[in-house]
Amino acid sequence: MSARYRIVLLCVMASFPVWGLWAQGTLQSEQRQTDVQALDSILSGAMSLMVGDIDVLESRDALLECAHQPGDVSQLAWGQRVHGWLRSANDPHMRVRFEDLVPAGAGASSVPPSGLLDRQGPLECMAPGRGIAEGARRAWMERTWPWVGWLSPSSEGAGARQAGQVEQASNELLAGMAVIDHGAFMRWVISDFSSGTPRAFRRSFRKCTRQLRRAGLPVMLDLRGNLGGYRTRRHAVLSFWLAPDLWPEERERAWGSADSEFEPVPAMPLVRASRQSGASLAVLVDGLSFSASLLLVDALYSRDRTALFGVSPLGFPGGCSGSPENHVLPGSGLRITVPTRYTVVAGAPKGGYGLEGGTGVQGTDGGWSDAVRWLLSSDLSAPR
Repeated sequence: MSARYRIVLLCVMASFPVWGLWAQGTLQSEQRQTDVQALDSILSGAMSLMVGDIDVLESRDALLECAHQPGDVSQLAWGQRVHGWLRSANDPHMRVRFEDLVPAGAGASSVPPSGLLDRQGPLECMAPGRGIAEGARRAWMERTWPWVGWLSPSSEGAGARQAGQVEQASNELLAGMAVIDHGAFMRWVISDFSSGTPRAFRRSFRKCTRQLRRAGLPVMLDLRGNLGGYRTRRHAVLSFWLAPDLWPEERERAWGSADSEFEPVPAMPLVRASRQSGASLAVLVDGLSFSASLLLVDALYSRDRTALFGVSPLGFPGGCSGSPENHVLPGSGLRITVPTRYTVVAGAPKGGYGLEGGTGVQGTDGGWSDAVRWLLSSDLSAPR
């Protein structure tokens, strides 16, 4: 779609009911140009992440054309242009915080699920970059954008699934984790690496690992819906499966700075497992698995410690941005998120994880059947 056509499309979008939910503040050209200068300063050194693709070039042209367009432009329309440029890096950490613009108590969008990624519709321009798997882009929209009103507590999205897991476990999902007994195998659900206090995480980690050891059964590590979190918690979980001297090399540098040197990352588990488990391990991911959860997958995969199942996740193997920071653009007041660090794990899969794109977190079993069959197969390798 050409940049000029996108500008015209903004005018047409006003007819969609969803836009009636927004506070329609307007911005002058000077304010928009001030934002562009701030964006280029914030992303200085990272422009190499956003060049070469036709969508990237068009998004930059659309940003500059809108910045210099005479007259006022709504804050929402400008936010779409800014997000269009940020998402060119295909990194969900880089985005406009559109939720800041939704009034409290706003109604629901009339856009159906099938229209979320419609390039001619009103919401696709707020999705993550098009280089990310389609199912993951849709799942991110379902989780992140609060105005997608057809989601409800009774839906089968990620939030409802986690609620069902808690009910099955008959306990609280303390510090983002719980163990569920499926009879022939155990499932360790880790919804994120950030919930709860450090003390609560230690307590929950010890409880979960005790349950897994006592059961002595194959384990499914369920990372569906896990958007990441703290390295110290990821390292704690890794320590249950691999001794630190067997961990693959992990390195880190400033995000977007190709000239900076990677520095080794030492083992820093918030709580260290007393001994490693030799149980057979399958990892299940979905379109919302991202950041720290995929770095954990990379570490386990690189040591041939797990088999991976599910649908294509939100991120890519081999490395991930992290430690995102918020910035407020001075002209518009829009809040944007930009990562500050980039971490890589040696030995991660090349190119991709080899999983199907899927349709998001709904509509299929998302690799569940294959994972269960693998766990219960009679020809599994003997426990280590």
